[in-house]
Amino acid sequence: MSKSNSTSEPLFPSSYPEYVYNFAYGANLQPKVLSGRRKIQPIESIPGILEGWQLMFDLRGIPAVEPCFGNIKENPDAEIHGVLHKMTSKEFKHLLATEGGSGVDKNGYIPKKVNVHAYDGRIIEAYVLVVQQTSSAILYHHALPSNRYIGLLRSGAIHHKIHPLYIEYLQSLPSIEHKKPVMLLIIIEILILIMLFAPFWIPVIIYYLCTRQTAHARAFFFTLIVTNLWCIYRLLGRKSALQPYYSAPFPRGSTRFKENTETFRDEVQTDEQTLPDTVSDISSESILSPTSSPLIKQRKTNQSVLEEVQQ
Repeated sequence: MSKSNSTSEPLFPSSYPEYVYNFAYGANLQPKVLSGRRKIQPIESIPGILEGWQLMFDLRGIPAVEPCFGNIKENPDAEIHGVLHKMTSKEFKHLLATEGGSGVDKNGYIPKKVNVHAYDGRIIEAYVLVVQQTSSAILYHHALPSNRYIGLLRSGAIHHKIHPLYIEYLQSLPSIEHKKPVMLLIIIEILILIMLFAPFWIPVIIYYLCTRQTAHARAFFFTLIVTNLWCIYRLLGRKSALQPYYSAPFPRGSTRFKENTETFRDEVQTDEQTLPDTVSDISSESILSPTSSPLIKQRKTNQSVLEEVQQ
């Protein structure tokens, strides 16, 4: 019975409660993205922990420019720290429309209800955006997130005073730099694709616009261009130009949230100025306890992988 009910539920509900919480784990951690670019002013923003999920970067983007974006997948041994943004249902629909898939494409972000442990002790039901059908192009090309994108996660986590251990984890994740010659090549390829596919996409876009399906128009156009860009990379053998894909989970229970909430809150009050800015700066064990040895081991693994990539 439960299975039939779950399958009958729409991927994108037609309505939401008057106010909803969105659990942000990616670029929306950064206020200049959520409030600046997307023009959403949260009623409140509270750090929280989503248990049983792992941070990933397997949503396809633009190769060599923004190769991939954040996503999450279920993992009983992992947890994700992020921010609970309370907003109106209208703002949440706007958020969906500005994300990958534009809130209409089943291959993009889909809202999923989860229970999040807020840093203040509450358990809050929230919507988290999940990509259920991950991009085969990402796995094929082993793409890494860009420095710009991963930087939004790091600075956003620091801004919202997320636990220092999780900030260390974000600092340890490898990324790639934008290369201007490659970016110029991608721009040229995009313009060529737009012209080549004009007889195909223009009628479809006109239809969507005439029927007031702007979100469908955006999703269709973006998918058309990006999919073919990855095809060009595959044909031209650009796989060797990209770095190996790597994404380790943040071990569940590393911050001992449930064991000692009071100590946890004290650790979160770490001054922003004391937090490391680069992977090489992460050497202090003062904020690490003996119970956090899995994270220490993982951090060393992350750093060794990053060194191999850079070589």
